[in-house]
Amino acid sequence: MDKKNSLKEHLSQVAEKPKAPNPNKTDEKQTKVGPTKDKKSADKEELIKAVEECAEWKERAMRMQAEMENLRKRTAIDMENHLKFACSKFAKDLLPVADCLANALECAQKEVDNAPDNAFLKNMITGLQMVQKQLSDALKKQGVEKIESLGKVFDPNLHQVISQIDVPDTEAGTIVQEMQTGYTIGGDRVLREAMVVVAK
Repeated sequence: MDKKNSLKEHLSQVAEKPKAPNPNKTDEKQTKVGPTKDKKSADKEELIKAVEECAEWKERAMRMQAEMENLRKRTAIDMENHLKFACSKFAKDLLPVADCLANALECAQKEVDNAPDNAFLKNMITGLQMVQKQLSDALKKQGVEKIESLGKVFDPNLHQVISQIDVPDTEAGTIVQEMQTGYTIGGDRVLREAMVVVAK
């Protein structure tokens, strides 16, 4: 009888005893909540990283486009200058020929002044003038032009002074004599400086 009573009491105590929380179930809840938050955070970070990378590539593309545009402009300028000044060396080699023709014409003209009836000299002058004009036109087609010096103020970029002389009623630095004609090419580049005499 006592054994039965003690058994009943034990069973009733076990039945009344509160159930301990199942640690596995709480772990399940935590595992369900935890990874969802981590996944959202990871997605957000990945999106931010993708946006930053996209902005970086966009900036690189814009920079490369600007560099290509600058390169295109530089190449166009270089090509233009190359075409503009391609004949510089050849034109410079022809300038002494132009000087010789000018000197020959000057000497022939002096002889004609001394002998006005000399038909041969007159014909020779006409021929020399025609050759000089042809040469001048050929040089002009290549952008080669004479530097006008007489009466101008000395410019160190265009002229080379070989002598200074006293000239009454003339401002100092004015070019009074041209010993050698100067030339430019392309309108702005000096092919050969003019050798001049200036007033002091």
